[in-house]
Amino acid sequence: MIAAAGGWEAVAGPSQVLARLLGLATLLLCAAAPASATTAGGAAPTPAPTVMRVVCQADCAGTTTARPGSVVRIRGRALKRVERVVFQGARGGADDTDAVPIATRSASVDVVVPRSAVSGRLIAVNADGEQSRATAKTALTIEPGAPGSRAGPRSKGDGPEIEVEVQTHKVFFGAERRATLVYLVRDDAGPVTVHVELIRLEDGVAVARWEPGLVAPDAPQTVAWDGLVDGLVPRDGRFAFRVYAENAQGLKAQTAASPGAPAATFFFARHKFPVRGPHAYGGFVASFGGGRGHQGQDVFARCGTPLVAARGGVVKLKQTHSRAGHYVVIDGDGTDVDYIYMHLRHPAVVDKGDRVFTGQVLGEVGDTGRATGCHLHFEMWDGPGWYTGGHAFDPLPSLRSWDVHS
Repeated sequence: MIAAAGGWEAVAGPSQVLARLLGLATLLLCAAAPASATTAGGAAPTPAPTVMRVVCQADCAGTTTARPGSVVRIRGRALKRVERVVFQGARGGADDTDAVPIATRSASVDVVVPRSAVSGRLIAVNADGEQSRATAKTALTIEPGAPGSRAGPRSKGDGPEIEVEVQTHKVFFGAERRATLVYLVRDDAGPVTVHVELIRLEDGVAVARWEPGLVAPDAPQTVAWDGLVDGLVPRDGRFAFRVYAENAQGLKAQTAASPGAPAATFFFARHKFPVRGPHAYGGFVASFGGGRGHQGQDVFARCGTPLVAARGGVVKLKQTHSRAGHYVVIDGDGTDVDYIYMHLRHPAVVDKGDRVFTGQVLGEVGDTGRATGCHLHFEMWDGPGWYTGGHAFDPLPSLRSWDVHS
């Protein structure tokens, strides 16, 4: 049984009617805003980025053919605030690679092709997390090999050189894409002994280690982190991979692991904000404890706005209820918390028993059940879980925190 699911929608007292009107006004303001409007922070609306085509600018193999290290230019609109470019690979996202632009302008973005990028289309993502559609007219072909600007010949006495990059500069626990380091060691003396550490930048402590052993020179290698430290999910924060190499002559090298070494640093987060579009938080009876014991937080957004899993896990329930509408309950990985999403526009696209990733699409914001306007009713319950002995707690502080970094 669902007790007061979407609770505020059922309240009819005078003060509750006023609160409902205030909540509806918030919803109407949100719905009237352009698709790119920022949310409950008061920032001025900004248009979402639009990408139209991509051309190779430097160290190219052709107009739309590049190599690792080439500089490519994306042309489009509203690109000044772009903070990362996603090089898409095959469908599914597992081989996508992020890169930080080296220059942004209103109509173009310049970015260096990462070593791990594969042929495909590109997406621009701005500081608000809004992303463009993939390059509409052209895909980028990426050929293997180093660009023509590679350094000249080396002697055996130079010692090893190490090149590093991470495939994405923002990693979510339980997401399909793990924190992945791609590194390459150059040395003319033959195979090189390598070991890798993951450094927590907050205190400089190495929290994970890998021992690849002897590595062939000039051959890209990868290391992936599962997001756990001693079996537990660490706090949100910045991390960096550090690579150590020693050749047969005993000459050593290591990469930097600091905020000033962006090639190997990334931000790790335990959750992703579930509403992937302009949104606003409900107050009064639309907040936790409002009305007749409202057990969650309402997040207003346009109907059809994508909803994703805030935390990966296993789907415990996928049902429809007269008050909750279409809803889904997920038992979060690495935590005893259950995450509940109500009023979905259609039945969730996942089924009971499915394992989902953090950030995986669950459905769309809707107004099914007893709902006034389009919104997500979101709940969090501690262990042992939703209506199985656990208790609901206020999810708003968590939502606001996730909203900042997602």
